[in-house]
Amino acid sequence: MLNNRVFAMFAAATLAMAFGFANGALAAKKQLTYEQAYAKCKAIMDKQGTYGTSTMANERYTRGAACMKKYGHNL
Repeated sequence: MLNNRVFAMFAAATLAMAFGFANGALAAKKQLTYEQAYAKCKAIMDKQGTYGTSTMANERYTRGAACMKKYGHNL
């Protein structure tokens, strides 16, 4: 009985790790390049009409940085 429980836990852990690595590999494959992410975030900022000059420039920079972070890149 104890042997079956140990085997079941080992099998469950093995499957969980396999799915975890597969999800990580798929996420890495979908990541945009820095240039693609920058272009996409710039298009989003332009579409939203986020200000880029004067005292409102900080808002555009902050939103752009958050968008780039979403795609896995830092400014």
